[in-house]
Amino acid sequence: MDSIKTPRGHIILVPTDFSTASNNAVEHAVHIADLFDNEITLLYVIEETLFHAWFGGSMEKSVLTANINKQLEEKADEIRKAHPKIKVNTLIREGRAYKQINEVSQSIECDSIVMGFNGLSGVEHFMGSTTMKVLKSSQVPVVIIKEFPSSPNYKKIVLPIDLTKESRQKVWWAVHLAHKYNSEIHVIMEVEREEFMPKVRASLNQVEGYLAKYNVNYVTKLLDDQEYPDHFGKDIIKYSEEINADLVMIMTQKEGGVMDFFLGSFAQQVIDGTLKTPIMAINPKETAKSYWATESFS
Repeated sequence: MDSIKTPRGHIILVPTDFSTASNNAVEHAVHIADLFDNEITLLYVIEETLFHAWFGGSMEKSVLTANINKQLEEKADEIRKAHPKIKVNTLIREGRAYKQINEVSQSIECDSIVMGFNGLSGVEHFMGSTTMKVLKSSQVPVVIIKEFPSSPNYKKIVLPIDLTKESRQKVWWAVHLAHKYNSEIHVIMEVEREEFMPKVRASLNQVEGYLAKYNVNYVTKLLDDQEYPDHFGKDIIKYSEEINADLVMIMTQKEGGVMDFFLGSFAQQVIDGTLKTPIMAINPKETAKSYWATESFS
């Protein structure tokens, strides 16, 4: 079997605000780090506007920073004791959360970001909106973890594919994960119009050939309008729930070909629609030269 190239980066960045979802993200990242021999960097971002909103300037920033640092170190020590082989770093930054997360991810040359997602309303808005903004600008894959506990074992991975070359770049990442987790890849496509069927079949054949080349277990399914009559985003969620998927892989830009743009309603449907299934979002512009995959897929 030909070998697939592995990432140059060796660090998982985990932004945290000590919420349930971000704590779940930490646990998820620990499992990945243990399996892939990664380091972990825990990051807390202090937003100036949030500081004033909470404390109105009555609390010294140094006191807040010291408290945050204490909590980060306690979490880091907890991980080190349970997983002595994992190196854990902690960082505190000030500024806009999504900008700091992306700047840190580049400065430490991490290979992925694992972060929680709490929704986009009420008190949950801060972490939710931050996650969405990180997705729009991240140069590395982002794994999104929900509030409900999820399995860190990616035994069933859903891989939605469309007719764009960018969409098929996900196949590299799917293979990388499948080799470590002994995963079954579920390749799904949806046909918008009958005249697209020959191209759809050709795309499926290409993906199947690549998965077979690297000895990955897979199944393929065309989502027909009768069984899956909704928007592709909702249909992905429905299929994922039917097979009890452990991970859904999507792109952070175009994902619906002529149908849609990922960072619009599609993103909202897939990310908000799952209660516990982790989502891996990949930037297609960077995937072709990414840390985990350096070969183009055309």
